[in-house]
Amino acid sequence: MLEIKNINVIFNKDTVNEKKALCDLSLTLNDGDFATVIGSNGAGKSTMLNAVAGNIEVESGRIYNNGKDITYMKEHKRARFIGRLYQDPLKGTAPHMTIEENMGLAYSRGKKIRFGFGVRKSDREYFKSVCAKLGIGLEHRLKNEVGGLSGGQRQALTLLMATMETPELLLLDEHTAALDPKTSKKIMEITNRIVTENHITTLMITHNIRDALDFGNKTIVMNSGKILTVLEGDMRKNMTIADVMKLYSGTDAVLSDKMILG
Repeated sequence: MLEIKNINVIFNKDTVNEKKALCDLSLTLNDGDFATVIGSNGAGKSTMLNAVAGNIEVESGRIYNNGKDITYMKEHKRARFIGRLYQDPLKGTAPHMTIEENMGLAYSRGKKIRFGFGVRKSDREYFKSVCAKLGIGLEHRLKNEVGGLSGGQRQALTLLMATMETPELLLLDEHTAALDPKTSKKIMEITNRIVTENHITTLMITHNIRDALDFGNKTIVMNSGKILTVLEGDMRKNMTIADVMKLYSGTDAVLSDKMILG
C-alpha cells in the first residue's frame, strides 16, 4: 500500500521564480492497484512520482510504503523495492552490456553480491524463459548488446528488468511517450499483463487519456499540483474522453492534442 499524506513540493523557494509544484497532495493506493495519472504540462505528475521515488525531497507531508515511513529515505534505498521506467528508452539499461548481462544486474538487486564475471547457466535459462513471454524475440538475442535494440525493445527489456523480482511499487513515467503508436500499443499490452499477473501496485503517468481509461483500475486526474479527482468503478468505466475534458472546465489547464487524440 502506498500512502501519500499532504505533501508539498516547492521549486526555487524564496526566489522570484518560486513555484509550488505539489499542494497538500494526498493519495492512497491499495495493494495491487494499477493507477493511471493524467494532466496537462505542469500538473505535477512527474513531481509526484519523483517525490515517491526519492528524486526530490518534499517540503512537508509524509509518504508511506506498506506502513513504513519513506519520506526522507535515500533514493538508492527505495530502489530496492521500487521499480521505475522513464519516457526515454535509453534510461534503465547499459547499452554496451548484453541483454543477459543487464538482466543479471537487475536479477542480483537486493541479493548478496556474487564475485566473478559471466552469467550462470541456470540464470541464462531463466532469462531466456522470461524474455520469451514478452513475445518480441529477445530470448534469441541474449548475447546481443542492448545498444543495438530498438526503443520499444529497450523499454520492454527495462520493464522486464524492473519486475523480474516483483517490486512493492512500480512507477511508470510516460514510458510509451517516445514510441510510435504500434510499438506503444505493444508495450502497453506487455505492461498490463506483467502488472496484472504479478499484482504489482503501480502508478503510471500517461499522455493519452484513452490509455488512462482503458488500463488499470483507477485514473488520477491532476492539475496545478493537486488531484482534481480519482476515477474508479462504474464512474470510470463509463467515462469518455469528452467527460474527462469537462473535468478541466474552469481550470487553467491546456490539454494537448496528444492527450486527446493519443
